Amino acid sequence: MRQVRMMICAAMLALMCSVAGVAQGATASAIAELMALREKARHPETRVRVEATHRAWAIGLESADAAVKIAALEVLSEPAGSASDHIRMPAVYAMAEIAGAAKESRVHIRALELLAAPLRAEQVPIRDVAIDAVNIITASSNRAETAPAAVRALAPVVRSGVNGVRIPAINALVRAVAASGNEAAYSSALDLLVEPLNSMAMIGGMEVRMMAVAAVERIGMEATGTAVKAKAMGLMRSYAGKSGWETEARNRASLAATVIERTLRD
Repeated sequence: MRQVRMMICAAMLALMCSVAGVAQGATASAIAELMALREKARHPETRVRVEATHRAWAIGLESADAAVKIAALEVLSEPAGSASDHIRMPAVYAMAEIAGAAKESRVHIRALELLAAPLRAEQVPIRDVAIDAVNIITASSNRAETAPAAVRALAPVVRSGVNGVRIPAINALVRAVAASGNEAAYSSALDLLVEPLNSMAMIGGMEVRMMAVAAVERIGMEATGTAVKAKAMGLMRSYAGKSGWETEARNRASLAATVIERTLRD
């Protein structure tokens, strides 16, 4: 009987080794194909570039291996950094879909890092698409681990002087840190919000400031650390008496400070 059990164990071990070997072989094959696609993904001829982009997209989605997904993201970062919307927009959404389907935080973080080029582009549409991609990625991630990377990625768009970029960026910033429990990320997000709070744009300035006030309030309420709550409350109190702000905006900042203070007492 003992001999039979030993034979069964040996057979199971051999099967496991065989499966592991097949998986490793598939991963190596996928990464090798992706490496070969890098030059094609930046090729000047549309047909070559588009085919490579969609092939990398498919490989990244098909594989559950984090290394394969990251390799696919690296390939897609080439067209995502293009100056043409019809090239970079599909690539950015492909990156978001691949990262959104991943389980490992390292895939999410790498995707957020690779969105730097579209998030810093001069044109508004691609920046808004990249902000949408950040939302997709963070929604599927462990925010406790990815929130700092998301805050870093969103920094240039939150600081943008274009209302059509910074308003959705402020919303994305709040969503990126929401429920993260990451006090350092909350604090960094508050630092980023100072610039839109100081917006004095002739058109849309009040809207931007009010969005920033709502964001500070949300972060201050959600944070558990006293230091972050005090920081958010202090910001709101300072702007509640801000000269040059509309009465409505000052009142909103005062209310936000009060709401945050209540959470300190609870």
